[in-house]
Amino acid sequence: AAEPRGTLRITCGVSFGVRYLAPALAEFGALHPDLLLDLDLSDRVVALVEDGFDLAIRIGQAGSQGMVSKRPGWTQIVCCAAPAYLERRSKPILTPADLAQHECLSYTNVGMPNTWQFAGKDGRDTRVTVRIPPRHRANNGQVLASLAVQGMGVVYEPDFIVAHEIRSGQLIPLLPGHRPPRSPIAVVYPSRRHLSAK
Repeated sequence: AAEPRGTLRITCGVSFGVRYLAPALAEFGALHPDLLLDLDLSDRVVALVEDGFDLAIRIGQAGSQGMVSKRPGWTQIVCCAAPAYLERRSKPILTPADLAQHECLSYTNVGMPNTWQFAGKDGRDTRVTVRIPPRHRANNGQVLASLAVQGMGVVYEPDFIVAHEIRSGQLIPLLPGHRPPRSPIAVVYPSRRHLSAK
């Protein structure tokens, strides 16, 4: 009962799983040789109990209220576009409302994919909600980031997806006075009771 053993089934979004969870699981697996790690990467929210998972790593909403949720961290949402896209468009993006005149790349695995939120001017607590016109849609943030790098439009994604492209200058953050909200990174599992060591 004290040593983790057996199969640990984990579900996680594709981008976060590849960039962050895989290296952590390699280290965790080395520490616990009697544990078989079964990782399912999917950008859809799965039903943990019904689909036989022990836990999920979720970005944003944790899911069902019947689940236990721990929040080990946060990710910052970033609105950005490629220099080529910004040079091609004559209309500047000075306020969130300006996005209605631009080609936006919409992530479809959220409740309201065509609605983006921003903090009020200069980071005030008020929220500004904008309905964006989707030019292209996808259920994977890396695909949308790739389209944005190619100048296809404006993207609204977590920093763990677009940080490399921003550092390399392939994407430029927009609306610095109207930052999008942070989003929680949650570890979710079905119950606190009768938990095995794994």
